[in-house]
Amino acid sequence: QAQVSTPPLRHTSLRAPTTMAARMNLLSVCLLAACAVCFLNTAFVSAPAQPRAAAATVAALAAAGAPLAAFANDDLLEYNMAGEFTTFMTGGYFAVTLGYTAISFVSYLLLTKLKII
Repeated sequence: QAQVSTPPLRHTSLRAPTTMAARMNLLSVCLLAACAVCFLNTAFVSAPAQPRAAAATVAALAAAGAPLAAFANDDLLEYNMAGEFTTFMTGGYFAVTLGYTAISFVSYLLLTKLKII
């Protein structure tokens, strides 16, 4: 009797899904990278180029307005957030504090009468 040699069995059916999954992962990573590049391309825009004539125009206007700036009024404007106590800030503090205290007291009274707390 002659012995017939058979080639070893290859498990290509088991290897194919992992290769397919790796290709799908690579495809999704490439697609995500392409979307990121497109988004970042629109997110970062370079500044528009300004012609040199614009700088000269601004300098000329500043020089022309210099005599007017010499006679400008230097009025002190009342500014609430300058770090000093004002009557408006003090009144507002007491109004807000007393208002929230009243809301809290009424809420507590209502909740205790309704036997919720």
